[in-house]
Amino acid sequence: MTGHGRGNALAEGWRLTVECGSVNRKGLEIVLSLPKPLAALEPKLREVIQKRIGRGRINVMVLLENAAGPESTQGVVDKQAARRTLQELQELQAELSLPGQISLELLLRSPGVLRNGTEDSPDTDTLLPVLQTALVEALDRMIVMRKKEGAHLVTDLFKRIKLLESAAKAIRIRVPAVLRQRRDHLKARLEELGLPLPANDPALARELAFMAERSDITEELTRLESHFVQCRESLESSEQAGRTLDYLAQEMFREFNTLGNKAGDAAISQRVVQSKAELDRIREQVANLE
Repeated sequence: MTGHGRGNALAEGWRLTVECGSVNRKGLEIVLSLPKPLAALEPKLREVIQKRIGRGRINVMVLLENAAGPESTQGVVDKQAARRTLQELQELQAELSLPGQISLELLLRSPGVLRNGTEDSPDTDTLLPVLQTALVEALDRMIVMRKKEGAHLVTDLFKRIKLLESAAKAIRIRVPAVLRQRRDHLKARLEELGLPLPANDPALARELAFMAERSDITEELTRLESHFVQCRESLESSEQAGRTLDYLAQEMFREFNTLGNKAGDAAISQRVVQSKAELDRIREQVANLE
C-alpha cells in the first residue's frame, strides 16, 4: 500500500526531519537515506520500521539541520590550523625564495583554516531517542494513509469474493443437469450402436455411477466454500492478511482449475474461466495489501 508521513524533532541544537514513503511490494524492503553523522544509527532505525511495517517498499529520508540560527552557519577560524598553515607557507616561501607577503585572505582560503559551524558533529547517542520519536511520528502518519487505501482494497476484495461465491453456487446447481445429460448421451450412443438398455439396467447404472464418481466435483466445491469463509475472516480481522489471502487465492485457483477439468461441461468451464480471471485480479490487489 502507498502512503507518506513526516515527523519532526528538536534536540541539542539540532533539528531532525524524517520523511517516510511507501509503495507496493510483496515483501518488506527498507531504503534509508541518512546524513553522514547519523549513518551509525541505521540498524536501530531499521528495527523501529520492522516492528511497525510488514510489507511494502519503505523509503525513509532523514534531514539534519543546525537549529541554532544563521549565526551558527558563519565561518569559524581554526586558530591552530591557521598558525600551522602560516608557518608552512613561510617555510615554503623561504625555501623557494619567493617575494611578497602572505596575506590574510590567502591564509583564510587555505584548507582547514576556515570551517563552517554546520560541520560540527552531533552526539548520536543523545539524538537517537529523539530521532526514533520523529521516525515513529512519520510512520504513524504514513500508516494512516495506508489504512485508508487498505479499506478501499478490502471493500473491492469483498465484492470479488462474492462473485466467486456466486460462480461456485451456480456450478453446484449445474452438477445434476450435467449428470442427466451424460446419462441421456450414454443411452443415445448405446441405441445408435444397437444396444439399447432399460433405464434400470444394472450395467447402465454401474457405468453412470463410474462416470459420476470420476467427474465428482463436490470436494472441490466444498473446499472453495471453506476458502471463501477464510477469506472473509482474514479481511475482517485486524491482523495482517496479505500473505494469507495470497495463499488462499492460489488454492482457489487450483480448485477451480481442477473442477473445470473434471466436470467437462461447457457451462461450468465458462464459469471456471471467469472465476480464474477474477482470481488473477484478486491476487493483484492482495499484493498491495498488508
